Amino acid sequence: MAPIGTLTGPMGNPRNNKVRIVAQFLGIELNTTPDFVMNVDNKKEEYIAKFPTGKVPAFEGANDFRLVDSSAIAYYVASQAGSNSPLLGQTAEETAEILQYMFFAEADFMPALAGTLYPIFGFMPYIKPAQQYSEEQCFRFLGVLDAILLNKTFLVGE
Repeated sequence: MAPIGTLTGPMGNPRNNKVRIVAQFLGIELNTTPDFVMNVDNKKEEYIAKFPTGKVPAFEGANDFRLVDSSAIAYYVASQAGSNSPLLGQTAEETAEILQYMFFAEADFMPALAGTLYPIFGFMPYIKPAQQYSEEQCFRFLGVLDAILLNKTFLVGE
């Protein structure tokens, strides 16, 4: 099977990895950019010409089809497995639930996780009340997911 396009971004980047995991799980080939340097390559004129926001990761497929945002790219990659893709849901309701959890992860959980861990890793200043709030949010969100998964194998479907 030929690659469906190129995923541009640094190897090891969590948002890049999300897309690569979806592709690998579904047996979909992607070209990658193993030599990509964050905050260097995505600021180059040719990158900005293709992806004006400069966001990473980015995807370029056939016919100049381009996406940024790892969730949008992951969803597109999952859709390339066809209508029976196990990652998209079998009904409109399941698809909506899947999107709900994707948006929850991006908008709620990841910022809380970053606010908890980035000060520890030295990526941002440690401000005790902010870090404690982020940590409390992480535990609250994990508690919600734990309660859902107590009696289910998957967040959506079975």
